[in-house]
Amino acid sequence: ARAGSTGLDEQMTPGAISQLSLSDEVAFRVEFDGAMPEPSALYWRGPVLWFTDGVKWVPDLLHAGRPELHTTGSAFEYTVTLEPTGKNWIYALELAPRAPAQARFTPDLQLRTRAPVQNRLRYRLASYPDYELTGASPDELQRALQLPPGRHRRTLELAAQWRTQEPDAAHIVARALSLFNREAFYYTLSPPALLEDAVDQFLFDTRQGFCEHYAAAFVVLMRGAGIPARVVTGYQGGELNPVDGYVVVRQADAHAWSEIWLAGRGWGRVDPTAAAAPVRIESGVAAAVPQTLLDVPLALQDSVIARDLWERMRFTWDAVNNQWNQWVLGYDQNRQSMFLRRIGFDKV
Repeated sequence: ARAGSTGLDEQMTPGAISQLSLSDEVAFRVEFDGAMPEPSALYWRGPVLWFTDGVKWVPDLLHAGRPELHTTGSAFEYTVTLEPTGKNWIYALELAPRAPAQARFTPDLQLRTRAPVQNRLRYRLASYPDYELTGASPDELQRALQLPPGRHRRTLELAAQWRTQEPDAAHIVARALSLFNREAFYYTLSPPALLEDAVDQFLFDTRQGFCEHYAAAFVVLMRGAGIPARVVTGYQGGELNPVDGYVVVRQADAHAWSEIWLAGRGWGRVDPTAAAAPVRIESGVAAAVPQTLLDVPLALQDSVIARDLWERMRFTWDAVNNQWNQWVLGYDQNRQSMFLRRIGFDKV
């Protein structure tokens, strides 16, 4: 019931992220020092999930290796103001080589804090959109092939067929993305219930789902074809507030994608949702789902002028709240002295 206010969990099941997409609550705000990346590049990395029982995906708690991160090009520098989550992880634009003072990297490049985030938290990062993740150990790659016994029979049969027909792993990846793009798959917040094998039913029967359905099915396909893969959860996109210039990332932007390992390339992001519903990645979740899911009063939804006025009021109110939060978070000794001098206390 509190999914909209507490955000992503450290496990993923069908429907878990689509529940968040019904929430207009702010997850965090971002202020870029200069130009910001294109919306399609705004992948905010959170929990990385390795193991599945056929329904639920969970992280690798015994993970020991650490990939080698190689960055090229220029970094985007930015400040994140995270709303309280009660969880032990924070979010970063893919991919940051150094952790902020409040957190540390796990081996699979999650950012985790020592204690749950119970208060609003501000931290700075620099992220490189062009990167390579190499140096995985054989044990790590073997864990990224784990599949539950006796599950996903039809999916694994299809993956085995592709593996026989396609000697190159990159061609198998392209074939899976083509399946989502060319076949009649639908991106929806209210897919039919999956009562038996969730992956098989989604791929072959219902073909209706949200990002967690696509990410889980894609990773199972890759593992069935012998390609190490894992699920990454976090947020994708964000809304630029024209009043104060902050990017607002809401719970509705919660997302799941995948990472695969290719020889000679290392770990790389593949987002199967982008193949099935490219408008979700290019223009945000608001463009991919009905507008009635957004936080607009029912009486204003039929009027373009009223909706526009509501949006401007919303941006302004959000900017006022954000400026107050930033002032409180930055209330250091210098700001205290300035405030006291303004009311007549020249010498404190």
